[in-house]
Amino acid sequence: MKPKKLRLLILFLLLLPLCAVILGAGCDKDDNDSSKIGNVIFYTNAQAMLNCGSFNVDVYVENDSIGSISEPYVDDTYPDCVNSTMTIVLEKKVGIYKYTARMNCGQYGEWNSEFEILPNSCSYVFLDINNCSTKND
Repeated sequence: MKPKKLRLLILFLLLLPLCAVILGAGCDKDDNDSSKIGNVIFYTNAQAMLNCGSFNVDVYVENDSIGSISEPYVDDTYPDCVNSTMTIVLEKKVGIYKYTARMNCGQYGEWNSEFEILPNSCSYVFLDINNCSTKND
């Protein structure tokens, strides 16, 4: 091989990894794949069922606070998968997650369970006051 062609081949081989990164071939496709993402919506009837005045239900996923629900959801249908004062919507990677929800009314009730995120969907977690445990339970 002629020295000029050899130098071009070496230069090409040295620049190939850089081109791959620039063009995105070096990216982890799982991190950017929207089919690996879903939503969960939290809603409750607690404020409508208890006579405590105004109070929030604070929601934690894997021990991280994701927000507060300040109003009850009392319709007979599932809520739309959008954030409001009656809901919290969380977008996460597909998987199973633990949650805790706490209310500061009466005996300070709590819900503890888990939910599953499915791809391109909205899962529902209804925090029913009838399933809430209190400190005295």
